[in-house]
Amino acid sequence: MSVAPVPDARGAPGAPPGTPRLFVAAASAEVVRDAEPAGTLDASPHAAPRYRLDPRHSGVTFRVDNFWHAHLTMRFTRMRAELAGIDDDGLASRVDVTVDAASLGANVPFVAALLKGSAMLDVARYPEIRFVGTRFERTGATEGRLTGDLTIRSTTRPITLAVRFAAGQPGTGAREGVERGAARPRAEWGQRESGSRDARTLAFVADGHFSRAAFGLSRWLPAVGDDVRMRIRAEFVRERAEP
Repeated sequence: MSVAPVPDARGAPGAPPGTPRLFVAAASAEVVRDAEPAGTLDASPHAAPRYRLDPRHSGVTFRVDNFWHAHLTMRFTRMRAELAGIDDDGLASRVDVTVDAASLGANVPFVAALLKGSAMLDVARYPEIRFVGTRFERTGATEGRLTGDLTIRSTTRPITLAVRFAAGQPGTGAREGVERGAARPRAEWGQRESGSRDARTLAFVADGHFSRAAFGLSRWLPAVGDDVRMRIRAEFVRERAEP
């Protein structure tokens, strides 16, 4: 199928009082190589830093139990992700992930075609799956809860994801740290880098679950379970704005 932030009592610039700011950190269960680059933000001198999605370390997976196998895993290999309202401290006001539903693959090959069909995802009519994160609640030095809206087909439902995040420089293991649960604490993010070569990375892994029947995907129940476990994994690289 086709995601980061710490609440700040001051709220995002220009937002109504009390609006939480999100601490950016990104979300796939597998290394994905076909993801498309994220859109960039305004490059004016006072604009927020621009971040580029690293397609090698980003993607989305769904997993569900079934009668015939231990589980059915669905991997989406094309996605876009956008972070909005980011400042130099890695704070943002919005996380938006869009998955190309037709990029679905599965650990049971013949099932992938069935999942794309009109009885399930119906990718011809609904080509995208989207998650928009709107609120981040920090629960630890490198952990928190990200609440947002998940849209599958024409149905949108709220969902809360457990998030682990990290920051660093390219090649310093930010993503690996997230996956090991050894992400750096917020206090170590104070340094400023300049130029794309030294750009800071922001990475996150977000896990949650939802009822597929709630999205109108009730085919094959109960042989295939209703509870779908979702994982979003993403890594972004900060780039230097053009003069």
